[in-house]
Amino acid sequence: MLYIGHFSFDEVNMTGLARHGYFTMVTTATNAEKAVEAFKNTIKAHRDKDKTFDAMIAVYIEDIVEIPSLPDEPVITRLQSSAGEFPESISHSLPGEEREGFNAYGFAIDVMQIKTQPTHRYKEMTPFIRF
Repeated sequence: MLYIGHFSFDEVNMTGLARHGYFTMVTTATNAEKAVEAFKNTIKAHRDKDKTFDAMIAVYIEDIVEIPSLPDEPVITRLQSSAGEFPESISHSLPGEEREGFNAYGFAIDVMQIKTQPTHRYKEMTPFIRF
């Protein structure tokens, strides 16, 4: 089975201010319990080797999605809605991952690398679709 884990986390930045964030992981496992254990081990390993995870003080499972096989048509696996305007945030695809065949695609104007941009400089995303 394929498992997609959606997680949220609490962190404290370099100046001691509280922050929060989200990340998603994917794995294969024989059951949900084994997927959860694999997610836990990987999160702990990233905490030890990846500066992106240094400031995290707690991680929460939002949900684990079980998929029996890859679908022929796209499936929405997560939707989140928040009150107010979109907050200032930083995102990074495949943090600390250097695996053969894994690629992250994004519009160059929208991509912000944590290591090259100070945390106080934000770019506004360009809409993909407008309704």
